Amino acid sequence: MIQTMFPRSAILFSLPRAGWLPLRAMAALLAAAIGFSGQVAAVTPQVGKIPDEQLYSFIGKDPLPPGTLQWQLLRQVKLIEEKKAGKTTARPEFSPQIRELDKQEVKIYGFVMPLSTTPKQKHFLLSPLPTHCPFCVSQGPDSIVEVLAKIPVEFSQWEPIVVSGRLELVNDSSLFYRLVDAVPVKF
Repeated sequence: MIQTMFPRSAILFSLPRAGWLPLRAMAALLAAAIGFSGQVAAVTPQVGKIPDEQLYSFIGKDPLPPGTLQWQLLRQVKLIEEKKAGKTTARPEFSPQIRELDKQEVKIYGFVMPLSTTPKQKHFLLSPLPTHCPFCVSQGPDSIVEVLAKIPVEFSQWEPIVVSGRLELVNDSSLFYRLVDAVPVKF
């Protein structure tokens, strides 16, 4: 069993007969065990961005199924820092293509990130990556859509879904997109 403890600012892991290991050393050991030959630090993405090759490995370069909004389009947003009264805040700056989608009906293909423990969800997050993937990086607000469904949506963490609803652009640094009045769509 792996145990964690937080002395000062280091995260350490205890393994039987191995003693305490720093998190970076543990990550290197895990990478070696699964045959990863690159540097562990190289897999750390830019904050808020999933590397393209990881995104494409789950959803492909074309939208699946046809007629769904491309996640690559949703990623065309920048965070703009503003300083007001000595405080630095950030807000999204959407591309013209994304601004055209505000308040429009769209279909989005992705994986449910549940916000409760119920088997059906009315309020959840949708992502291009499955939540069960232990090697997936954290996702930023450009690859998460908050979904407010009309009716509870049944889901499986292993299978993607398609939902249709009205897309809203959210002017917040931690949430860019919301899909309201969403309903599941068979594909």
